[in-house]
Amino acid sequence: MPAYLRRLAASLPYVSNDVEEEGSEAVEATDRETRGSLVRSLLAVVANVGVLTALLVYFGWVRSDRMAKMLGIDEAILGMTVDDYVRRSVQPVVLLPICAAIAGLAWVGLDQWLRRRRTRFGDDDRIVAWMARWMWLIAIGVFALGLLLGLVGYAVTYIAAPLVCAGGMLLLLYGLMLRGGLRDAVRFAPMTEGVLRGAIAILVAIGLFWSAMNYATVEGTELARDFPHQIETLPGVMVDSAAPLDIVSPGVDVTCAGSGEELRFRYRGLRLLESTGGNYFLISDDWTFDYGVVVMLPVDGDGLRFTFVRDVYGIADAGGFGPCAAATTDVAGQG
Repeated sequence: MPAYLRRLAASLPYVSNDVEEEGSEAVEATDRETRGSLVRSLLAVVANVGVLTALLVYFGWVRSDRMAKMLGIDEAILGMTVDDYVRRSVQPVVLLPICAAIAGLAWVGLDQWLRRRRTRFGDDDRIVAWMARWMWLIAIGVFALGLLLGLVGYAVTYIAAPLVCAGGMLLLLYGLMLRGGLRDAVRFAPMTEGVLRGAIAILVAIGLFWSAMNYATVEGTELARDFPHQIETLPGVMVDSAAPLDIVSPGVDVTCAGSGEELRFRYRGLRLLESTGGNYFLISDDWTFDYGVVVMLPVDGDGLRFTFVRDVYGIADAGGFGPCAAATTDVAGQG
């Protein structure tokens, strides 16, 4: 064989290897691009600062509204600000990103397992091919499971149902991305894929807000139900006033000091419920669901002085204030 033919024959395997390596690199690049875009889509939903802030505010509002209604008042009376809502919801809402992070780690484990099988056995591996073809069906099953959990009636399932539905939507997106990598698959057009990701992002955001609403409803309800047992843990308040406040509530005691223009009234047996919107919201020691009064007093009201008392054993006295005279009681409306 001529020398040039031998050189040509010897070079053919290397050409073939180069082509195979280039094809493998192209597949790997496409795979990385697909997974990278999917991760960015997930992070855009879960880690968006605006979404988390809105989630905190919404959670705080629902929680406060639910508790206020069970206490017999309207949440709007409290006059809470955005800062009030956020401060009351940071700790509970942290659980939602934790659940999302755990789900993300589980997805990473699943994806890595599929990639190892694909690398070891190729695209024709039975399990890899089955997962790529039918992951969307698993996602629909997860979504249906979330709907069923919402009908069970337990507090945990009531909270988890929207999260499970959101997870099903993300699995659907992942399954469609896997299916698009099959040899006989037709990939989405760029615009179609953008619309798909946007729609799923909206549904996942709705799922997060829905779960936050359910969680806040459950927590607000539980706080309100347990409220009569928590009254004694609230800060005690004594209110001194230059004018009668006419606070009529079980457990509230009024005493007086001085006379004439120096007359002052002291109200005891009150507890601090909330301090928001420039007002103190007070309840009495004997507050019950059957008869409970919420008193609203301005923090900087004229002639008012608030004394916060920690009296674990009930040993505090009236501090020099004695019983009001009969005439004074009539003026004060404390008959």
